[in-house]
Amino acid sequence: MRKVFSTEHLNKIFAEENSWESVRNLMFDLASGAEIYDEENEKVISKREANDKLRKVIYNVLGLSDHPTKRDRKRALKKHGEELFEIIEEVVDLQVATGFHNNEFFNDFVEYRNIADGDALEFWTEDKTILSISRVSGAHHDFSLQRIGHGESFTVPVSRYGAAVGADIDRYLVGQEDWATLVSKIAEAFTIKIQNEIYSQVMNAYTKITPQAQFVGNGTLGASTKDAFDAIIENVETANESSVYILGTKTALKKLTALADVNWISASQKEDVARLGRLGSYETTTLVEIPQRFEINDVTKKLVNDKVLLIMPAVDNKFVKMIDQGETEIDEILEKGEANGRIDDVMKYEVQRSFGIGVQIGRYFGAWYWA
Repeated sequence: MRKVFSTEHLNKIFAEENSWESVRNLMFDLASGAEIYDEENEKVISKREANDKLRKVIYNVLGLSDHPTKRDRKRALKKHGEELFEIIEEVVDLQVATGFHNNEFFNDFVEYRNIADGDALEFWTEDKTILSISRVSGAHHDFSLQRIGHGESFTVPVSRYGAAVGADIDRYLVGQEDWATLVSKIAEAFTIKIQNEIYSQVMNAYTKITPQAQFVGNGTLGASTKDAFDAIIENVETANESSVYILGTKTALKKLTALADVNWISASQKEDVARLGRLGSYETTTLVEIPQRFEINDVTKKLVNDKVLLIMPAVDNKFVKMIDQGETEIDEILEKGEANGRIDDVMKYEVQRSFGIGVQIGRYFGAWYWA
């Protein structure tokens, strides 16, 4: 089915069957660094050839001739800039969604709902244990808690998030910057923002949903605390009738190497320490590394708690719930000198998307933390 755009100008440009799909795929492949084939799908074309081909399409959208002046380009962006953003938004949507599902942690532990695709907003509880939800609500990311009984539904509240991106579109139009540089900055900024939220909420959930005493411990890991740590693992396994895995940042997981003094570490595990900088597994328990992230533009603030290990049952693993509105919007900041505005001739854009993230822990879990 032919794509219907918001303006007659775009509908006319992409009037031919599959013309938009072809251009969208070219945009996506360029931004992703994939191999691109010619129209006969017989040979790979160069990145430069692909960028030149796409630039002709962009010129058509902007109503530009082959050799426009700077004034021509400026007027074209003023007249057709929103239409250019509309096709960029389509590609960013595809890139952001693909970026989620190329992430191993996301695939293993996040249950994803895209409202734009018609997915239901509700999540249902089926476990016999009481369910606790730690969720981000409102613009300030405040935590609120819900307790929901067996067989009930809940929704994760959706908030609007924005990321500012600086890019000089004119540099792209004259061939000084390629498409991947222009678009990937937008998609990458948003994907990182969402992943940061997921990682930080997962590792902070235990502070809002405190496990019962037999599932929590604290102190330095070593020979004197190994039995207590092992007891928590056994308790979580017994309560859920399943094996478990241990979640933590690389810094947190490295604390487990102190237990090597207890003379249980094998030769292969010593190889893991040399290769990964940490154990690959703790005895027979799988370790899952949560990437550490800094606050955007502030390397003094880490987002993910690296002084805690979560011991989670290896069943019904998708305990992170995400609602994605599924539609990216891009606004150009036009004025110089105003609050949050431009400070030079580099165009500034704000990419916005609405989503919500909740952490559902419907089974007994454990935590070990230290100061």
